[in-house]
Amino acid sequence: MQKSRVAILIPGIFDRGKSMLRMQGALHKAGFTARTIHLKTNSGWYGMEPMAEQLCELVEELAGEGETCALVGFSMGGIVARYYLQRLGGAEKVHKFIALSSPHFGSLWAHLLPYKGGRQLRIGSEFLGNLNKDAAGLEGAAPVSIWTPYDTTIVPHTSSRLPIGDTYQVPVSLHRWVPQNPAVIDIVIAELTRALESGAS
Repeated sequence: MQKSRVAILIPGIFDRGKSMLRMQGALHKAGFTARTIHLKTNSGWYGMEPMAEQLCELVEELAGEGETCALVGFSMGGIVARYYLQRLGGAEKVHKFIALSSPHFGSLWAHLLPYKGGRQLRIGSEFLGNLNKDAAGLEGAAPVSIWTPYDTTIVPHTSSRLPIGDTYQVPVSLHRWVPQNPAVIDIVIAELTRALESGAS
């Protein structure tokens, strides 16, 4: 498979993509084809699965035959990406996965969301437990997690660390500022560039 310069950005809950605009612009300047997916039912009302199917369709559209792409998921978007990678065969089409402040082990705040997506993102949920049991399935996508110790949305903030792969701690004051933070954007560009330079996938 040939690695493409396509990077798909996946925003978080209730987010139509505004949080990813600064990163998208920076990636374009760095020579990437960056596209933000506009998830339908981005409240998570119907769970992660239908949003992951939307991601699957966009990857098929943007990554050509025999090509792979990169995924950058913010908050809930990182969990949507994981479901695609680990349950929908996405690992074959993705050479790099970066999660930004995603609740890999759940968040206390998700207990306030009385619907499927909220239940899936709670601490101790069966959904996240199953993904974490076979997190090794992410290895082909060279996973990276970026998180902030000041996160009051992902509680506890250590939940933002993937169980495998490299991790970066960046002192960003607010959860929603993470994908807009210059240091975070620099890390994302560096990681995506390094992934391209590491040879064929």
